[in-house]
Amino acid sequence: MNDTIKSQPGDQASPLPPDVDYVALKPGQTIGRYEILAVLGQGGFGITYRARDVQLDREVAIKEYLPSALAVRQDSATVLPRSTKMADDFGWGRDRFVTEGRTLASLHRVPAIVHVFDFLEANGTAYIVMELLSGETLEDRISRNGRLTPEEVDRILWPLLDGLEQVHSAGFLHRDIKPANILLDANGNPTLIDFGASRAAMVGRTAAMTAIFTPGYAAAEQMTSAKQGPWSDIYGLAATIYHAITGKTPPNAFDRMLDDTYEPLTKVAPAGFAPGLLAGVDAGLAVAARDRPQSIAGWRPILGMTSAPEAGATVVMGKESAPPTTVSRVSVLGAPTVVERPATAPSEEPKKKTGLWIAIAAVVLLALGGGGYYAMATRGPDPEMVKAKAAAESAEAERRKAQEEAEKLRAERAEQQAKAKAEQDAKDRTEAQRKIEEDALRKAEAAFAEKKRLEDEARQKAEADEAARKKAAEDARKAAEFAAGNFDHFGKTLNLIVLKDRPGEIRLQGADSVDDPDIHKLAVNSLAEQTRNLRCRQTDRLTDGTPLYRCLITKRTAKEPLADAPDSDRDDVALTFIKTGLLLASCDAPRSYSEAEDDARARKLYLWGRVNIAEYKRRCAR
Repeated sequence: MNDTIKSQPGDQASPLPPDVDYVALKPGQTIGRYEILAVLGQGGFGITYRARDVQLDREVAIKEYLPSALAVRQDSATVLPRSTKMADDFGWGRDRFVTEGRTLASLHRVPAIVHVFDFLEANGTAYIVMELLSGETLEDRISRNGRLTPEEVDRILWPLLDGLEQVHSAGFLHRDIKPANILLDANGNPTLIDFGASRAAMVGRTAAMTAIFTPGYAAAEQMTSAKQGPWSDIYGLAATIYHAITGKTPPNAFDRMLDDTYEPLTKVAPAGFAPGLLAGVDAGLAVAARDRPQSIAGWRPILGMTSAPEAGATVVMGKESAPPTTVSRVSVLGAPTVVERPATAPSEEPKKKTGLWIAIAAVVLLALGGGGYYAMATRGPDPEMVKAKAAAESAEAERRKAQEEAEKLRAERAEQQAKAKAEQDAKDRTEAQRKIEEDALRKAEAAFAEKKRLEDEARQKAEADEAARKKAAEDARKAAEFAAGNFDHFGKTLNLIVLKDRPGEIRLQGADSVDDPDIHKLAVNSLAEQTRNLRCRQTDRLTDGTPLYRCLITKRTAKEPLADAPDSDRDDVALTFIKTGLLLASCDAPRSYSEAEDDARARKLYLWGRVNIAEYKRRCAR
């Protein structure tokens, strides 16, 4: 988990963005006598809340056990294992969590360790109630001010050693010591927080939930199934002090197993720091677990040394029969031993390199009354180190193999993509060509359809025009062939008649006129007595094209409407005028006209009293 119990004075803590698949308790929900106020942080093992103790009216930090790999929250409160298969691991972790809370609560007045007030079980899981601290992390302090001074390091280191020693004595490890998990108050005093990563050091328990580490601060055994112990926390604290002194994180222990680029502090020799402190940090950062101090009690004397061993000092193994005559350094790894340097013997060894500091840092002081041993254990390969290195080499081989397979897959994928692209391009070209051809065909069809439409329109228009012309001709023919209307007046002669509302004159067939005003007037007067209606039909044409009509006129006895009077109520106009001696029968007149004329001539009606009969007869003979 992240820094879960830190708050800035006077500021409201801001919840970290969630990166797990469970839902935190909501503000206002209660756990026993504690009311949830906000989420301070959350991680792979659980959630930390800002809460209020309603009985004591104070704010606290509450840590909830909720490992996201093993459990989920239901109905906004209850925590349940993800499956029956994970129930055992979830229950085991919850028991360890409760035990941790109970143990930490029993550590009263332990320096540099966050104070635990209470622990309880509810909602199917467990909770630890802690003090809510204010300040900034060591990580923030280094980021803001850079490297720490020897005095600042001294103020941080020794309280942490005292607190960790008691935590280890209680059977627990922190397992995630780093600058981000050390809170500093205004005076620079440290408090180790976030025991969310701490678990009981149970031999044989290697579930995934116990494998938690931060690169650069985690020991090599934390990345494998190797046994962990106080020496694992010593590595984390040594890495933290190294960061405080140098301003940078030490190399990753996993990388160091393959290629150790660590530069010892005893070689760097930063000014102002005691040689023992530098040697102790180097000893705490040994890659192999057995090369480190195995406890805080064994590490503290190295860190407290005030001088460094001489470069020519010889370290031997064995037990002396008499007390040593010269003691240059106190060992902190094995039993007390003696290092003796002959006064007159010249140095036969070349000048030692910085590895001597690592050797000195690895010794442990065990005070025995009056005498002792100096020893440097001559050891074979560390089995745990061999196992870790083998695991690292295997992981590197797997990584290279995976990289090669990935390259091969990428090449195959690139080839497949190129092939697919070529096929797609060909398909696109074919599709484009098809579309071009379809477009051309559509355009040709559209042009043909348009041409046909125009031709059809032209044909239909021509047909319509022709039909209109024929109709007009037929109408004209009918209009010329048939004429009807009321009599209006005669033309220049009596065989020319004009009807009302019809232009032009109608020429009567079979009748000739005599230019005699008196006869003309007589005819006009006879038709002016009452309205007479005429119905005329074209029967012939003169040689010059003038149409000739036979007209029927309503009798005097005809009834209205005159236009509807049948032919039986009408008389032949020309025949009537010939009978009454108003018109002459033309030379080509029907026989009935000639007979009527003969009758009128015999009776000397009208014009026959004025016409020279001999001349008339010669007219037809010519």
